[in-house]
Amino acid sequence: MGESLRLLRSRGFHPVAARTPRRVFMGSLPCTKGPVPVKLTIEDWNFLEYPRISLAERPAFLPALMPHVDVLGHLCYFAPGAVTLDSYDPAIALAQCLDQATVMLDRIAADPEYRIDDIQSEFPAHWEYGQLSLPWTVFLGDIQPQATTAKYFIMRQGERKHALVSCDPDEAHRLARTLGAAVTASRYRCWLLQTTVPPRVPAQMPRTVKELFAWVRSWDCTLYAGIQKALGEKDYLQQTYAAFAVKTLVGWLGFGFDLDQLKRLGYANSPKRYRNYLHNAGGAQHLFRMALREVGSRFVHNRNLSYKDLYNQRVTVVGCGAIGSFVAAALVRLGAGTGKLGRLKLIDPDDLGPENLGRHVLGYPALMQTKAGALTDELLRQFPHSAIEAHACSAFDHSQLFAAELIVDATGEESVSEYLNRLRLQRGTPTPLLHVWIRGNGESVQALWADSEGGACYRCLLVPNARVHRQERFPLLKTEPLRRTDGCRAYTPYAVSAPMHAAALASDMVCAWLQGDPSPRFRTRSQENADVYKVKSQNLTRMAGCPACARP
Repeated sequence: MGESLRLLRSRGFHPVAARTPRRVFMGSLPCTKGPVPVKLTIEDWNFLEYPRISLAERPAFLPALMPHVDVLGHLCYFAPGAVTLDSYDPAIALAQCLDQATVMLDRIAADPEYRIDDIQSEFPAHWEYGQLSLPWTVFLGDIQPQATTAKYFIMRQGERKHALVSCDPDEAHRLARTLGAAVTASRYRCWLLQTTVPPRVPAQMPRTVKELFAWVRSWDCTLYAGIQKALGEKDYLQQTYAAFAVKTLVGWLGFGFDLDQLKRLGYANSPKRYRNYLHNAGGAQHLFRMALREVGSRFVHNRNLSYKDLYNQRVTVVGCGAIGSFVAAALVRLGAGTGKLGRLKLIDPDDLGPENLGRHVLGYPALMQTKAGALTDELLRQFPHSAIEAHACSAFDHSQLFAAELIVDATGEESVSEYLNRLRLQRGTPTPLLHVWIRGNGESVQALWADSEGGACYRCLLVPNARVHRQERFPLLKTEPLRRTDGCRAYTPYAVSAPMHAAALASDMVCAWLQGDPSPRFRTRSQENADVYKVKSQNLTRMAGCPACARP
């Protein structure tokens, strides 16, 4: 603490409050164009949260609207988690914070292009929190590209209420059911607009209707015309406020304003007169802003990817045991089952027994239910907008098995995998088949991507040798795995990490496929301390003499 106080004193900071552990200091940052008075607040001396630096006053050389500075003057000088401050040397940590804040303010003052570019890239945050009053948080569902309006739905969870803007009543009901909320369709609507022009950075954020009109007009004339067109129609005058959601290149912006009740009723059949009123005396009406939070499936499943997801793809998982349950959970998060054409099929004839629970994604609530059915119910509970089908039958009894863009064999059973491989080859289907399995007692996992591109099939992993039963083409295990019996059933023990490891491998290969190439198509991953042979991940050629795929 002593070093920290000496450091702050040397930089001209003096304490104004001494309530332990919260400490507040006043001082100035020595910016190039002049000192900037700031308040330094330290609440966490472990620096899990950065010390707060706030502008005590704004010098004339700093603009009114600045990147990384909120309406209260708090400066975001480090992105959360970007820098780890050393709690064992708090003086150095504080020096880092003050120096970074100085550098940032210098750049804001000296580089107008940096200010504009940075505000544009984070415009929704500036828009929502560029005012003292908090924005109205509104959920935003999947919005159809050509939609011009969407309805408001109110969802109630006890004392809490959520507003949802959606074009689809079914989407609202599915979301409400998942949240355990009661849903009511409102008669209110939100007008939808979009623009491909980056938001224009104003000197300060508009606060009134008149300022909004002027700003939008300077930003995008087409967008401005869209707002004026909506205000020239009768529909909005049936509401007590008008609300707009604008899709921009950097996210959604939401805003609205209350309508004068007497004039709204008086101009009910003359909406253009009310629009003229908004351009004149009514232009002083204050805006409200909405923090639009996308909750639709297109956003949820695509937001974290830099490539397309499984939208509109038909995916089948054969085997809903330990591996398949984690694979299915990953695939649904990658968008499987979304879109009008998308389907995720889960196939497994078995029930979930107590022996499965220790390494399965499901728990006691699913005990003695069919694996496929229980897994489907759980995934739909988590992702209600996905189309997921359960088939509690053998894959070989399912007539539409190959009616898919991708099949994942997660059974981990060699006999089943070989038969699936045979069916794929016999039918000459273009549908790729991804086999994934666990080796030994979980020391390693392997996967093979087989398709019509001419590479190795699943049986190509064995060497045709009449003298050696099932001789491996690429030996992996140095010792025989431990086997156990449970009554008349034999099983291979492994921890839950093994199916998670296998599912991660399979998911990586699906992601590679989505990016255009699942190579290397044969992959092996092993635990760091596993006593196994090293097997290179590679694209395999067909095995000479393979009884499944060798040409006569």
